[in-house]
Amino acid sequence: MKSITLSKPIQIHNEKISVLDIQEPTFDQVEKFGIPFSYSERGEMRLDTRSALSYLPELAGIPRSSAQQMALHDVFLASMTIVSFFTGAQSLAVSDDDSTTLPGSGA
Repeated sequence: MKSITLSKPIQIHNEKISVLDIQEPTFDQVEKFGIPFSYSERGEMRLDTRSALSYLPELAGIPRSSAQQMALHDVFLASMTIVSFFTGAQSLAVSDDDSTTLPGSGA
């Protein structure tokens, strides 16, 4: 499990939360939602937004309606956290300017 701190709290079952715990995907979930990224011919990693967003409510254990309340920055951070389960990255690196990259991504 990995936790992310939300920049804007969301409402879940009449409770506001500001930290989201994201579980590691299971084999069945990967079969259902696919791999949340692909590589271009030039070797650049591309986020599969549809796949990552499909994982989000299930891995975070929240209703889809709560996921829809998330700030876009938090959606991106959660998506990169989900990708990190597949890439073996231990944690996300957040720079001083709030840009987020996966360790070892070269970005």
